Amino acid sequence: MLLTLARFELKNLLRDKMTLVMIIYPLLLGGLGKYLINNNLVEGPALSITAMLMAIVSGFAYGAMAGFSLLDDRDDQVFASIQISPISLPFYIGFKVIFAYLLAVLSNFFLIWYMGTIPLSLGNMLLISVLSALQTPIMAFLINAFAHNKVEGFITMKATGLLLLLPIGSFFFLDAKEWLFALAPGHWTAKAVQYILLEAQIDAGLISMNLNFYQYIFIGIAYNLLLVAVTFRIFRKNDNI
Repeated sequence: MLLTLARFELKNLLRDKMTLVMIIYPLLLGGLGKYLINNNLVEGPALSITAMLMAIVSGFAYGAMAGFSLLDDRDDQVFASIQISPISLPFYIGFKVIFAYLLAVLSNFFLIWYMGTIPLSLGNMLLISVLSALQTPIMAFLINAFAHNKVEGFITMKATGLLLLLPIGSFFFLDAKEWLFALAPGHWTAKAVQYILLEAQIDAGLISMNLNFYQYIFIGIAYNLLLVAVTFRIFRKNDNI
């Protein structure tokens, strides 16, 4: 059954032009970033910020993709049909969001590996990808909590774009000021990436950060899971699911 649902979901995502664009958008950005880096068009702080953005963009984009896919189902009365089927509605929604999450993990992992700007082992690449992709369910539930059609969904997605800007701001602070940006789910991925990029200077005692790589990762995972639960609760309450 899960395999059948996965095939059906992938077919629907590829058939819709908006969700198809969101699937390939991070990969296109990765190609652009690789071109800029290989041609020395970004360097210094800009190179670090580019590497960080590549590590967080997939979670945001695939979250928007999952959000619009759920909006399509609501418009097509799929939710009503599911309620009279053997599959429960929470299971169906959970499957769609987890499917998008797994795609985001794969996309994140590929982009980090392809860009080659963050010196990470494969295990740590996976940790970064797992954390960054947790933006996917958060975005999906946020969009559906405050939107009831694609127009409202697009407006909500634009409004939540601030969640991508805050991690950029946090990149410029290594002291306690970084916590001003910590509400953004992508903050924790950004700081974990920054730690790796600055690790040589940190080990030499030239600079310091508030947490180490694994602390940013595991506290970030816990915080993002909390946001997933909160946004899902808001979504269920607003839509009587």
